[in-house]
Amino acid sequence: MTRSDERAHLHRIIGSVIYDWLVLLGLLMIFGFIGVAVNHSLTGEESIKPNNHLFQLYILAVVVCYYTYFWQRSGQTVGMKAWKLKLQSIDQQPINFKQTCIRLIVAMPAYLLGLLGILWVYTPTARTWQGIASGTQLIYIPKK
Repeated sequence: MTRSDERAHLHRIIGSVIYDWLVLLGLLMIFGFIGVAVNHSLTGEESIKPNNHLFQLYILAVVVCYYTYFWQRSGQTVGMKAWKLKLQSIDQQPINFKQTCIRLIVAMPAYLLGLLGILWVYTPTARTWQGIASGTQLIYIPKK
């Protein structure tokens, strides 16, 4: 369990999410361009139709791969490093793929319900909904 001085506060969580989404926006533009180029070479069409489920899965895979790579490699995405946050299992081990998937799925309603699932960090559990569901915790890493 985290000590109160290791608790990831709301401003750091939101800051890291915004930072990561800016990084992801750039990645999605690059991978989107690649997807459009491949689609053009295969079909001759200049754009991808809005209901193209294969392209939607491709974009979702980019997002999942971004978080999976960084969370399993070091426990920190680019935004989390900037805001001095680290993700780890409750037993202080690196997280696995199952925990990553659970965390990503539960994060959607946690943010979409007016940050209610994120504000949970101020309850005695000191963890967000996605942290509770996935058996993970965000901790603050102060400068040494």
